[in-house]
Amino acid sequence: MESVPPLYTPSPPSPSYSTELLPGEKTVEETRRRAGLQTQNTGVFRRITDNITLVLRDQQPGSIKPVYGRNALVRGHISLRSSEGLTEVTLKLDGYIRVEISGAALTTSVASDSYSLWSSSSTEPCPKTLPFTIFFPSTFKDGSQTRPLPPSFEDTCSYTLRVVVSKPRRFISSLRSSDSLVVPVCYNPRSRPHTPILPSDAPFMTTVKTSPEEWHQVLCTMNATNRSKLTPVQCLLFIPSVQIYPLSETIPFHLQLRAPPSSLAPFLEKSPPDCSLPMPSSGGISIRVYILRQVVLKVFEDQKTTSSRILGEAKLTYSAPLPENHHSYRNRPLGEGIDCLDWDGELRCTEDVTVASFVTNTVSVRDFIVLSLDPLQPMKCPLLALKQSHPIRLVTDPWSDQAVAW
Repeated sequence: MESVPPLYTPSPPSPSYSTELLPGEKTVEETRRRAGLQTQNTGVFRRITDNITLVLRDQQPGSIKPVYGRNALVRGHISLRSSEGLTEVTLKLDGYIRVEISGAALTTSVASDSYSLWSSSSTEPCPKTLPFTIFFPSTFKDGSQTRPLPPSFEDTCSYTLRVVVSKPRRFISSLRSSDSLVVPVCYNPRSRPHTPILPSDAPFMTTVKTSPEEWHQVLCTMNATNRSKLTPVQCLLFIPSVQIYPLSETIPFHLQLRAPPSSLAPFLEKSPPDCSLPMPSSGGISIRVYILRQVVLKVFEDQKTTSSRILGEAKLTYSAPLPENHHSYRNRPLGEGIDCLDWDGELRCTEDVTVASFVTNTVSVRDFIVLSLDPLQPMKCPLLALKQSHPIRLVTDPWSDQAVAW
C-alpha cells in the first residue's frame, strides 16, 4: 500500500527581532563584552592613481597603512577611471622575507595569492567598480615545515596588495600592456599567553609563600677571582612562571643574592637598613635586569648575522629578605654565615615595540630577560662579571578568559 504524506499548512513567517527594547519591555539579564577585547575598525583606507583607486575597509580611522591580523578579512573595492579595452583585472597579495648579508641575498616567498576580479572571458563588460573580499593566509611553507605566517618586521618581512589592470599588447613598445597600483600593508597577527600573570603590585614576599607555583626561578652564579678566595655569589631571579608576556603589560620580578657577607660587600654602595654587611671598598657592582631582543638573519647555515636591542630596562628597589626560618622559595636553608640581599623590580617594553617573538628558517626574533652584574672597577673588584640570559616569549595581547575571534 502506497503511503501518502499528510498535507501541511505553511508556517507563518518568523517574527522580526531587535536589540532595542519596546515600550513596556525590560532587560532581565545581559552578557556584556569585555571592553577592549574586540574593537570595530570603521575607517577606510584609499590609494588613488590616475587610473586606479583602491579602497580598503575595516581600518583604524586615520591610518596611513592598512593593518591586518591572523585570518583577517581583506575587503574593499577597486574603482577604474576607464574600463574599456581591458583584458583582466587582478588583485594580488604578496609577502616576502628578504635577507642580505655581505652581498649574499636570499628572498623567500611567504604569501603569493592572485584573484581575478574580471576577465575578458566574462560575458559581462568590465564594471568601473569591482568589490572584493579575500582572506589573509595564516601559514606558509618554510622548507619542509608549515609555520605561522611571520608578521611584518622592519625591512626584512613585508607584504603588499597589488592591483593589476591588463590591456592588449601593442606593437609599439612604449605603450604599456598593463597598469598597476601597489599598497604596502602591515600584517600583525595577535597572540596571547595561555594563563595570566600575577598583578605587578602583588608583593613577592607574600605571593611566593601563598602561590609558589606562580614564580619561575632562574639560577646562576657570580664567581670570584682565585686570589680573593671569596665564596661565589648565588643569584636567584624570580619571574612569573608563564614566561609568555604581553608587550603592553608590566612583568614583576624579584632578585636575591646569597653569599657570605664578605662576598656581598661589593654590592653595597651604602648599607641597607638593618644590614650588618660591611661597606664596599672596590667601587661597587652595577646590577641590571632588562629585556633583550635578538634578531638572527641567515642566508646559509654558515652565513648569518646577529643584532641585539634592549626593549626595556628595570629599576630595582631594595627589599628586606624573608625571615631566616622561611624557606618556601629556597632550594635549601641558608647556611651558617650566609647572608642575602633582595631587590624587587618591574620590566616593560617601550611603546614602540609592536612585533611579537617569531621564528622562521631565515629570520628569527627571540627575546630574553637578562640579568647583568658588572663590577664598576673590574681591576679592583674580587668578583667577576656575570650575564645570564633567560629565554621568554613576547606576545601582542594580555591573557583573557573569554574566547575572542581574531
